Amino acid sequence: MNQYSINIRKSVIYIFSLMFFIACQNQAKENTNVEDHNHDEGLIHLSKKQFDALGIRVDKMDKRNLNAFVETNGQLTLPPQSEASVSAVIGANITQIKVIEGDRINKGQVLAYISHPDLLKLQSDFIKKTSELDYLELEYQRQKKLYSEKINSGREFQKVKSDYLSLKAEIKTTEYTLKLLNANPEQIRNGKIYTELAIKSPISGYIRSVNVRRGKYVQAQENLFEIVNNDHIHAHFLVYEMDIQKVKVGQKVRFKVASLEDKEYEAVIFSVGKVFESNPKAVEIHAEIENEEGLLISGMYCRGRIITGEQIKNALPMDAIVMDGDKKYIFSAEMHELEWEFSAVEVITGIESENWVEVKLLADIEPGTKFAYNQAYYLLSEWKKDEAGHGHEH
Repeated sequence: MNQYSINIRKSVIYIFSLMFFIACQNQAKENTNVEDHNHDEGLIHLSKKQFDALGIRVDKMDKRNLNAFVETNGQLTLPPQSEASVSAVIGANITQIKVIEGDRINKGQVLAYISHPDLLKLQSDFIKKTSELDYLELEYQRQKKLYSEKINSGREFQKVKSDYLSLKAEIKTTEYTLKLLNANPEQIRNGKIYTELAIKSPISGYIRSVNVRRGKYVQAQENLFEIVNNDHIHAHFLVYEMDIQKVKVGQKVRFKVASLEDKEYEAVIFSVGKVFESNPKAVEIHAEIENEEGLLISGMYCRGRIITGEQIKNALPMDAIVMDGDKKYIFSAEMHELEWEFSAVEVITGIESENWVEVKLLADIEPGTKFAYNQAYYLLSEWKKDEAGHGHEH
């Protein structure tokens, strides 16, 4: 092989080597570009397919009417006139019980019957005394006439008058007692004797407890039945000292009870206490329930928020905000050809109201910027993976 052929071969080898080197450099550059595209620092990239599968919602930051509130807790309660303890006026035996616990009753309905020899004696004494009064009234009128005509002494007239008025007052007292025992004094005066007397309900409502049994002797004023009327149930809350200046009559309260967590109730404050309770140091407030539904029972525990004001603020749903350490982030969103690009934006949050949170930006953003309305935890995890990847490369 001559020198010319050797030189040509060397030239060809050099050209191929140069082309291979350039190709390798270009490939490395493309790989670097792809790496930079997929892992731009602080950015998360999702394909449209990933975006749709995650159900991410994107929109501009909204201005919303957020409620300022005071958190409170308490229980459902009843006004005093909606509860009653029923007792007998005098000692007697229970002969019949006409209700059981849970029964719905009306005012004046018979709950039980009582009987005792003392009740019979009370009625017979009443008949006897009314008869005596008829005679004594005639004598009083006669002595009064004689006294006016100066025929008899004033002492005799005064004695008859005293006896007459005393017996009349005694009969009035017995008559009142008989009425409390649900007996008719006029019928007794005409000869009717009640062998049993009814115990009746003073209010409408439900029987909460029955504290007697048939045949039992009950003392006067002994608690026999307890009745409750839930028609006027209301919410009783406690407001602590630091919040009391924010609370006033007419404000709304949104609350839930422990046994009905899926239902939110609304009430309006009608009374704010003027004295602090000692333990805890708080003021009592009472609120009338507006949307009373379901079985609400006095004593049920409830938690709520007193709406103390309304403010227009920049806000995002709670699902749009995530905490990482002691910082909170939202994610701006931008569409690039066939993928979405998200960027973490540090924020401070404020008022929370009905799943919306006030958002305060720490830096200016472009008008019209869109943000992810949900899946903030997923976006944070993708962002943290990206940061971990960069840390590993370094």
